[in-house]
Amino acid sequence: MRTLVLSLFVASLALAQGTLTLYTSEVLADVNALVEAFQTQYPGTRVQVFRSGTGEVVAKVRAELEARNPQADLLWFANEEFLKELAQKGLLRRVTPTVPGFPVQHAPGGGLYYEVRLLYNILAVNTQKVKTPPTSWRDLLKPGYRGLLAMPDPNFSGAALATVGTLAARYGFGFLESLALQGMRIEQSNPVLQQKLARGEYGIAITTDFGVRQEMAKGAPLAVIYPRDGAILVPTPVAVPTWSRNPELAEEFLRFLLSPEAQRIFAERGYYPVMPQSPRPKGAPEKVVGVRATFADQRTLERFNALFGLRR
Repeated sequence: MRTLVLSLFVASLALAQGTLTLYTSEVLADVNALVEAFQTQYPGTRVQVFRSGTGEVVAKVRAELEARNPQADLLWFANEEFLKELAQKGLLRRVTPTVPGFPVQHAPGGGLYYEVRLLYNILAVNTQKVKTPPTSWRDLLKPGYRGLLAMPDPNFSGAALATVGTLAARYGFGFLESLALQGMRIEQSNPVLQQKLARGEYGIAITTDFGVRQEMAKGAPLAVIYPRDGAILVPTPVAVPTWSRNPELAEEFLRFLLSPEAQRIFAERGYYPVMPQSPRPKGAPEKVVGVRATFADQRTLERFNALFGLRR
C-alpha cells in the first residue's frame, strides 16, 4: 500500500513539471499573483504569460492558427464566442471537473471551458464629482450626467464588447446613440478608465466591478453601483486547446484556479469567487442582480465605431 501511495505521489509530481504558456486578457497583476501561488505549490513549473486586451489576444491566436504554429497551452479571456468557434472545430480539450462542489452552471461548454470567478460590468462613480449616483442604466440619460460618462473601447476590451452588445440588445442601439449625445467618452481599457475616474477626469464609468474595488482599496473616492436593472455578467472562461504542448499541466493550472487558495486570491483582489463557501470581496453585496452578457456582433461593433469615431 505504501508503495502504491508513493508511486501516485511521484506520478502527480511528474505531471506538474515543465513550462506552461498562458494567453490572457486578465489584469496582469492579478494573473501574476495566481501564477506565483501556483509555482509555489508546484515548484517544478514555469508559467509564461502573454497578456493584452481580448481583441488583441484573439487576433494573436487566429494569426498563429493561420500560420499553423499556435503557442498557447491555456486560453483565458472575455470572448466566449471565440471559444465556441474553437470548440466547433474540435480545438478545445474536454476537462473533467474533479474539484468537489464545482457549480456545473459555470461550465457552459460541457467541460470545454470553465468560469473560475465572476466579473460584472457595473456603474462606478467618483463620489467627489457625483453626489447623486445613477441606479440604473437608463439613469445615464439624465441631463445632470451629461459630459461625465466614459467606457472602455470594445475593440480592445472584451468586457466592453459585452457592454455594447448587452445594452444594444436590451434597450436598442438608440440607447447607445443617446449616450453619445450625452457626451460619453471612450478610453482604451478598463484599468486606464478606472485610474482616470479615480483622478476625477470623469464622474461616472461603465466598467468592471473588481477593478473599481482595487482602486478603492488604494484610497480612491469611488463607489460601485450594481444597476437595479441588472449588472452585466461577463463570461471570461478558461480553456485548454487541443494543440497544448503540456495539456496535463494546463489542466492542473485550471483546477488550481478553482482551489480554495486561488478563490481566496480572487476575493482579495475584488472578484466574486465561483466556488460556493468562498469569501466574497470586501464590501461587496451578498447577492447581485445580474444579466448574462450578449457580446456585440460585427455589425453592431461597426455601428458603435462609426458613432464614436473609433478606428480599427
